[in-house]
Amino acid sequence: MTIQVHAHPTRALAQSELFQARSEELSKEEQIALSYSRAKAIARAYDFSPQDVTSMSEKFWLFHTDPIWSMDGAAGTLCTIQLNTCAGTIAKYLPQQPYLRETLLKILRFEYSGQFCLTEVGHGLNALHLETTATLENDEFVLNTPSEGAAKYMPPTKPMGDPCVAIVFASTIVNGENHGIKPFLVPINDGVNMHPGVVCKVLPHRGGSRPLNHSLTYFNNVRLPMSALLGSLEKPKDQRASFLGLISRVAVGTIAIGSLGVPALQVASYIAARYSMRRTITDSKGLIKPIISFQTQKGPILTALAQSFVMKAFHEAAIRVFKEKNQDFNVQHAIATILKVVMMQHGQAANLGLGDRCGAQGLFEANQLSVMFCDMRGTAIAEGDTLALSIRLASELLLRRYKIPAAADPKSLLALHEDGLFKELSGLLKNIGHHRASDFDRLVLPDCLPFVQAIGHRMAYDAAVSAGVDSCLIDMYVASCVKLDTSWYVEKLGISRLRQREMEATAIDRVFPRIEEFLSQMGVEPYVLAPIVSDERWDAYVSRLPAYAPPLLDC
Repeated sequence: MTIQVHAHPTRALAQSELFQARSEELSKEEQIALSYSRAKAIARAYDFSPQDVTSMSEKFWLFHTDPIWSMDGAAGTLCTIQLNTCAGTIAKYLPQQPYLRETLLKILRFEYSGQFCLTEVGHGLNALHLETTATLENDEFVLNTPSEGAAKYMPPTKPMGDPCVAIVFASTIVNGENHGIKPFLVPINDGVNMHPGVVCKVLPHRGGSRPLNHSLTYFNNVRLPMSALLGSLEKPKDQRASFLGLISRVAVGTIAIGSLGVPALQVASYIAARYSMRRTITDSKGLIKPIISFQTQKGPILTALAQSFVMKAFHEAAIRVFKEKNQDFNVQHAIATILKVVMMQHGQAANLGLGDRCGAQGLFEANQLSVMFCDMRGTAIAEGDTLALSIRLASELLLRRYKIPAAADPKSLLALHEDGLFKELSGLLKNIGHHRASDFDRLVLPDCLPFVQAIGHRMAYDAAVSAGVDSCLIDMYVASCVKLDTSWYVEKLGISRLRQREMEATAIDRVFPRIEEFLSQMGVEPYVLAPIVSDERWDAYVSRLPAYAPPLLDC
């Protein structure tokens, strides 16, 4: 299986001055401005139409697996907020409210900044109970933030040169009656000044990740025309169901940002492999050998490499299920959750572990690994925290409220693991009696995330086999998953710890001789900024560093 990275329209852009600039040498404010410019350039390279967004076209998903995100995670954040959640929400209402088209096109072209203001400081995962209100008065809505806990958290709403609009979710009050949470299209700033009644308080920068002007946003008697309301003013019969329908692009966002795990694995494994081929030691016999010759270096690198191929196959299979006509929303949300959970599990582990395998070099932002790891920490929380998503999904599956696609090979190791965890947790639930009982919290909740990860491992395996991923990469992937729950395989299947290590070692022996082939197939070299991948890049990087030396003495 060859990963078709060459299809991304950003390969030339990645080599441009805009992306080759060393952002770590800039001030925080300069880095943020650079990320905005990069986001705009990426969006224009893809040139999305409203149809691309509403239909979730092939180009839409290609966009979310673009290796260019490894070069600037902040630009990725700006793009996915604007082009999925903001533009996607507006596009849904275009048939009934065609006057929205001009605004939508400006958002797609990045002439406007588009934000998505759903969660609040005091209401994150329980956004159904948000406090922001939009009260109908004399054919206008009056938008208000009633408390500090109702501040919208944390879309970047500071003026940055282009006009900014946002989808703002608020409880709609009509004649004193709450008509439920509804989305409104709200002007935030004109690029220089905030809109009357809108206040932005810029938050301190997150630690370790690419900086962005994340903010608290408040509304004080902001008057909106009736046309600002997206959709109907009617009070829904089922407010929860209505709310879930209104935020459907969040479910799309869950699988979309989960997709970022593919380029994260590709780029991380490439950087660590090239560094480990270049870095050498002198052994006890005086022979010079590259550090990649050690199993402790090969193992993590080849694990991430294999995961990148398997995750690519899983991504393509998951998208097909997600987009099936008349697909049950619950199944859509389940697939999105499973994909995101597994992508984040592998992507975060790879970037942290491979950063460690690059020693002190792995700590520096210039070499991409540490900053990709921190960017992915934010990704794991955005559009649904992976733990909270897993608790919801696992609970619903244990209660048998719906089913997800069954294993293609029920006798595979990963399918047996998934089934074993399901039976174990089902037995606990049966003994406990009710999922609201305290023992469910004590005994089942802690295993919800590992259970969903196990489902994802099996689905990824099935997808890789179906897609024809090379068997040595699949074996490497299976061995890496077995290592994540060693005791279960010993206890339930009798596979000793030594046998598990032999499985991994055998897979490494098969993959390693073909490492150049697999690195080449990923095609991510244009997206690698890390100077540690070659002597030439390192020398060029060092030549640019500020130098301090004693003054020359006259002789």
